[in-house]
Amino acid sequence: MNKYQKAIEVIDTLLHLMCGEEREDGYLPTMEEMSKSMYLLQELVERSTPKKLVATRHTRRCPSCNRQMSDINNAHPNMKFCPNCGQALDWRDEE
Repeated sequence: MNKYQKAIEVIDTLLHLMCGEEREDGYLPTMEEMSKSMYLLQELVERSTPKKLVATRHTRRCPSCNRQMSDINNAHPNMKFCPNCGQALDWRDEE
């Protein structure tokens, strides 16, 4: 199970408990698991929200990991996500 699936499992369990239901296996997340789950889901939301590329003098770079995505005159608007970190990218030029 990956870390995001685990976060969803924790939150699903909490929702069941809030509705007065227990899981059949008796799983009860710790406070640390609950906090980590919210952090992980926030990370997913931020990563899936397109961010503008950082334009330097000669290149465009990923705003999250700084990977070079293109030279300044060579846009790749079909590349929707950074292949290095998965950040959603917004290739539109500033107006």
